[in-house]
Amino acid sequence: MKAAVLTGVGAVEIREVPAPEIKSKTDVLLRTIASGLCGSDLHYFVSDSVGGERIKYPAIVGHEAAAVVEAVGPAVRGLKPGDRVAVEPAISCGTCDQCRAGRFNTCRRIGFLGHPGEKDGCLADSFVMPGRNCIRLSRRLTAAEGMLAEPLSIALHALRLAGGPLRSLAVLGTGPIGLSLILAARAAGARKIYATDKVAGRVEAARRAGARWAGNPETEDVVGGILGREPLGPEAVFDCSGDPEAIDQAADLVRPGGVVALVGIPLAERIPLRFRILRRKEVRLQHVRRQNQCLARAVRAIAQKKIDVAWLATHTFTLEEAGRAFALASSRADGVLKAVIAWGQ
Repeated sequence: MKAAVLTGVGAVEIREVPAPEIKSKTDVLLRTIASGLCGSDLHYFVSDSVGGERIKYPAIVGHEAAAVVEAVGPAVRGLKPGDRVAVEPAISCGTCDQCRAGRFNTCRRIGFLGHPGEKDGCLADSFVMPGRNCIRLSRRLTAAEGMLAEPLSIALHALRLAGGPLRSLAVLGTGPIGLSLILAARAAGARKIYATDKVAGRVEAARRAGARWAGNPETEDVVGGILGREPLGPEAVFDCSGDPEAIDQAADLVRPGGVVALVGIPLAERIPLRFRILRRKEVRLQHVRRQNQCLARAVRAIAQKKIDVAWLATHTFTLEEAGRAFALASSRADGVLKAVIAWGQ
């Protein structure tokens, strides 16, 4: 089969690799029909170190997937060949202390689809996952919508961790996950939503998603712009950029007793925090690791037309064009929000 393989920083090759096989009775063989390029995939493309973790090349990445079931293990129930599914990329053990506590996303023995050194990803013609990691898609959902359920699930998880219901919030960084947060917050009833991004097209996308106000920190005073409209400060600020400058802005923005949710992943292992401001406001810092059991909710929300994510998929490429897709998505040029690698269904 063919796969897009990261061979180093800025380097993508289309290679013939061995086709995966079902080895466990609970596994399913999946044929990829749509795979999105996540910010973490782009991190591996632009840097060989993310959050202090060195990346081992070559690597097949990709974890946002819609797929068709090709074959099922003998113990799989509820799935059959031909079913279209969204894929939960985290494989948790189910038995460690974290899993027993319901924290499957911090499983001690977690394996993650497309994480270098853990499991080859879905930027390939096919891949194998446990049947329990597959959520069936209704016929009304496109492959792109099924794939976009994964980033939406992260937004749903972040909102749940922040508490609520929230009446006011700010989203710093409006790539696909930041935009998904705005969409999910709107669906949950929030109306006082503020947003920032350094890319003009993404500022406009934030307005389309439902932000009351959106601005560019490179051309305007975004802290003043938000506090001028929300003098007490938002109840929660979600950093979806991983940019230390944005995290500083979050400290200025959040109201006393509020929460700063760190969704984005900085490239550096250590970043400074404005401890004096955060302490005096008694702000809760909430780290967000991927998501936890939110994929089925995301699929339902999309299928029931409660949240429209389809417009986030702005650019589509074939597998052979994966190198161009990585280059475009990492440059944030041409109005790209989500770059999608698509196969014929």
